[in-house]
Amino acid sequence: MPPPTSLAAVAKAPGRIVLEERPTPRPGPGEVLIEVGACAICGSDLHLLDGHFSRARFPVVPGHEFMGRIAALGPGVGGFAPGVRACVENHVACGECRFCRAGRENLCREARSIGFNVDGAYSQHVAVPARCVIPLPDQVEDAAGAVMQTLGTGYHAVTARARLEAGETAAILGMGPVGLCALAAAKLAGARAIALDALPERLEAARRMGADEAVNVREEDPLLAVERFTRGEGADAAFEAVGGAQQETVRQAVRMIRRGGRVVVVGHFAGAEEVPVPIVELQDEEKDILGSRGHPNTFRACISHVAAGKLDVRPMITHTLPLSEVERGLRMTRERLDGAIKVVLTPNQTR
Repeated sequence: MPPPTSLAAVAKAPGRIVLEERPTPRPGPGEVLIEVGACAICGSDLHLLDGHFSRARFPVVPGHEFMGRIAALGPGVGGFAPGVRACVENHVACGECRFCRAGRENLCREARSIGFNVDGAYSQHVAVPARCVIPLPDQVEDAAGAVMQTLGTGYHAVTARARLEAGETAAILGMGPVGLCALAAAKLAGARAIALDALPERLEAARRMGADEAVNVREEDPLLAVERFTRGEGADAAFEAVGGAQQETVRQAVRMIRRGGRVVVVGHFAGAEEVPVPIVELQDEEKDILGSRGHPNTFRACISHVAAGKLDVRPMITHTLPLSEVERGLRMTRERLDGAIKVVLTPNQTR
C-alpha cells in the first residue's frame, strides 16, 4: 500500500518552491499512481518558475519528465499491474479535437500538461492518466527512462519535421538536452551531423553521442564551420536548439543551409517573440523554416531504440540528486554549474 503522505517540491508562486509533506494522491477513475523513480529537471521548469507559462496553475508540483513504478490502480483501469516500470507522457490531449483526430496531439488547445497545470513528479508519488503510461523494458535504466520526453522532442524534430534522410547533413545549434537528442536522432537516421556550442563539456557529450564534428563557436565562426563541414554546399537541415533569447541563431541557421534546405526551430524562445530572418535569401533559395513542438507519438519508438542500444542518452545525464536538493538542481540547470547538462531527481532515494 502507498504511504499516507509523500514528500513533494511545490511551486507556490513564480520564484518560490518549497518542500512539504502532502497526502499521497489517490488515483481516480482511469488513473494510476506512480511511485516516482526518476524525474529530470527541464529548462521548461525554469520557465514555469520564472512565470513565463501563461497556462500554469499555482500552486503546482513541477516535473514532467519522469518514470517510476505503478503503485496503485484507479477504478476502471486494466492492463497494468502494480510494480511495472513505466514512463509517462506528460501532454494530456483531449483526444477529440481536429488536431487529436489527425494525430497531432501536440497542437491540442484543450490539453492538460503534467507539471504545469496538473501536479507533476517533483514528488514521491503522482497520479496520472493510465492512457499516458508507457511500460519500460528492463534494458532502459531509470534515468534514461526519465528523459524519453526530451529524446522524443529531438526525435520528432528530426523525423517528423525535418524528415532527415540517410546521407544528408545536419547542423545542430545548441548542445543542451534537446540539441543532443536531435543529434542522436540525426545519427540514427543515417545523417552526418555537426554540433555547435560554446561549452566544451557539452561538445564532449555531443562527440560521445555520435557527432561527426563538434565546433566551439567561440573559437570558430559557426557559418564557416558548416561551410567547411559541407564542402561549401550548406547543410540539408539545421536545428535551432539554443532557445532562450538567442535571436541570432535562427538567422544563422537559415544562412547555413543549402538551397532548398530546411530549418527546424525546436528551442524554446521565452524572451524572443520576434526574430529577424534574411527574408530575401529565404525566398530566393526556397528555404523552409519549420516549427517543432513537443514529442507526439514518439515515446514507444524512442524506448525501443534505447532498449536496442541504437540511441544512448546517458552522456547527457550528468547529475543525480535526491528531491531534498531540488533547489540545488534547479540552480545547476539554470547556471550550468559543474558541467550540468541534465540533472535527474530521485524522489524516493535519500542520496
